[in-house]
Amino acid sequence: MSQTNLPFKDGQTVEVRSFEHGYRGAWFRCKIVRIYIVEEKLYYSLKYLDYEKEKIHEQQVFQRFEDEEKEWIMVRPSYPSVHKIEADQKPLDVARGSWKVGDLVDWHKDDCYWSGTVVALKKNEPLQVELYPPPRGEGATYNALRKDLRPSLEWSLEDGWTLPSADGRQGSVLGS
Repeated sequence: MSQTNLPFKDGQTVEVRSFEHGYRGAWFRCKIVRIYIVEEKLYYSLKYLDYEKEKIHEQQVFQRFEDEEKEWIMVRPSYPSVHKIEADQKPLDVARGSWKVGDLVDWHKDDCYWSGTVVALKKNEPLQVELYPPPRGEGATYNALRKDLRPSLEWSLEDGWTLPSADGRQGSVLGS
């Protein structure tokens, strides 16, 4: 896919997914420094916003997990500030903090967001988040504070922001 099909441009703040071991399933805030093509593959030069000492990172925009045929887009717009989801023709507000077991969340830890599932919660205690298993994530379970969670959302060129489903299929489209 070429850059002409993507809404991103130099200087734009985006989130970038990692498949690197130790960071699989994490989303990092970055700024696009340069857009270029090498051997018909699209790349972005990225500056990590929360890791000031990191060098510019060269990111192939479309990649595959280890043994999958599907190509995944590794870049998405900054996370939306409004959480209105259209589900079954009824608007559903996705509020931070009102979590239940089975919710798909992004957990803010170490200046990036880790995608996973709420697996246990008790009143007045940290809840437990299980990160997606390899190759999509690191697969461990952690204690997480509610204030460090946001609803997990997926982004695609075709549908924009959507609520993911637990089985990995595209979920409901984010309303306006």
